[in-house]
Amino acid sequence: MELETERKALGNRIREFRKARKLSIRKLSELAGISPAFISQIENGRANASIPVLRQVSSALGIAFVDLFEQTSVAGKVLRKKDRPQVPSDSGIRSFSLTRPPLREVEVAVSEYEPGESSGGDDYTHGDSHEVLIILRGTFQFRLDGVEHTMHPGDSIEYRTTAAHEIRNIGSSTGEALWVVSPPSVP
Repeated sequence: MELETERKALGNRIREFRKARKLSIRKLSELAGISPAFISQIENGRANASIPVLRQVSSALGIAFVDLFEQTSVAGKVLRKKDRPQVPSDSGIRSFSLTRPPLREVEVAVSEYEPGESSGGDDYTHGDSHEVLIILRGTFQFRLDGVEHTMHPGDSIEYRTTAAHEIRNIGSSTGEALWVVSPPSVP
């Protein structure tokens, strides 16, 4: 039931952003490259949208990706681990935003990967930002423009988000990675 509530809240926020920008569902679908029917299903909380689709929607709306998941702006306050906004996912990856909207200069997130889980891919890019990945826990294989790197806790790598990249937890336990993106990227 909690996932359904989160989907509906996400859909409501997308609808609010769309209406505030005086966009029809059809126009948003054109800008995002997604069918109007799917946009409608997302807004009504009847569809699970993938992270790449949500990045397309946020870009089309002219907002930062994490703005889709947090309604209020909080500045100068402690964000407790238990209160981190979670980005919905159906996979074995849990991502949490550490920066609150509205994002301006930097986006910071932490992701937990179950063994064998991965994100990105041979052709996965997003926007044109400077991204830094820091491994907090576990062992990961990180592929950047076809070059593989085995990474352990404390290891980091930086790159432009225009470079194809993929991360995979190759360890036997849950791994954790910290992402820093400046400026916040769009698909």
